[in-house]
Formats: sequence, C-alpha cells, structure tokens
Amino acid sequence: MDNDELHIGPDTPVNKIIQYYPETTDYFVELGVCGCEFEPPGRSSLKKTLSEIAKDKGIPLSEIISKIKDIIK
Repeated sequence: MDNDELHIGPDTPVNKIIQYYPETTDYFVELGVCGCEFEPPGRSSLKKTLSEIAKDKGIPLSEIISKIKDIIK
C-alpha cells in the first residue's frame, strides 16, 4: 500500500478510509458500519461516504471526521 495520505472529507468512502487506515475499522464497527451479510445486496455501508454515514446515524459529520483524524494520528 502507498504511504500517501488519503484526504478525509465528506465525500470519502468508508472502504477507502479502512483501506488506507485499517486502525479505523473498530470505530466504524462501533458506528454500525460493517459491510456484513445482513445488509441489503448492493447497499454495503462500506461504500457510503462519510456524509452519508453521518446522516444515516444522526451524528455531526465534523464529529466523525475529528474522531477518524484522532485515530490515524
């Protein structure tokens, strides 16, 4: 994997963040973002952007981005 940093913003998909920063996986699981077999086919939450996750979970986008940035420091 590249050592290039991934820009973390509203339009960043969860799967890209986990790909670049696997240490964020537990946080996404805490949010209920799992990409597991219980999700409807073709609607994996791992493909959603951070803004979609924030809206779905009722959590301020800024809070999610801040937490991710704290994890990847």
